[in-house]
Amino acid sequence: MSFFKSLFAKKQPVPTRTLNHPSELQLNDIFTFGDSFALPQAMRKMQLQVTDINTLEFKHEHHAQIIGQGSGKQLVYLSFPNNPQKLVKFSLLLPREDVEALFDMDDFSEIFEQPGNARLKPLTNNHHYADMVADEYIQQDFMTTGYLHRQDYRGATPPQFNEDKHGQEFEFYSLQGSQETRFVDIFIFENGDTDVYLSFLRPANEIAELWIKE
Repeated sequence: MSFFKSLFAKKQPVPTRTLNHPSELQLNDIFTFGDSFALPQAMRKMQLQVTDINTLEFKHEHHAQIIGQGSGKQLVYLSFPNNPQKLVKFSLLLPREDVEALFDMDDFSEIFEQPGNARLKPLTNNHHYADMVADEYIQQDFMTTGYLHRQDYRGATPPQFNEDKHGQEFEFYSLQGSQETRFVDIFIFENGDTDVYLSFLRPANEIAELWIKE
């Protein structure tokens, strides 16, 4: 009887790929953060599913932006800019009310004024994102042109700006905080939409588990 049971048992599908690094995540795959105190409370032990994969293109590089969502509305963005340590950039998109709660808006407006030498200090440490905010930020990027492609171009070259499928153009502004690992990243798009992210660089192993969703 056991022979027939094993003969006719439904075979589990053999995975067609493996996941060894967050940069290999595909749509619908699942990843889980560890419980490291280096992570903000908003991310610890958080389990997310990949909902979108975009490409951020700059003059000399392009890299994936992987978007994950857990059980709530909070989205977490993973991106993989070139850096010697091969650290992953983890980002949270801030709603306007959080930007206004964290930063003085007069100081914030200086980010967009030439020559781009703004310095920014948070207004409070009593905030649900406080554990991922630097004590001070110094501006690094001013009006850097880039393109957001709402497609995955890992291993390929994004369409150039003069082709029909070019990405959505943006101006990029970035301020760097303590130990060169914490950032405020700002994208201003052609239509005036503005995205403000709190970002920080961490090793890939802060993501404790990766699961393939076939």
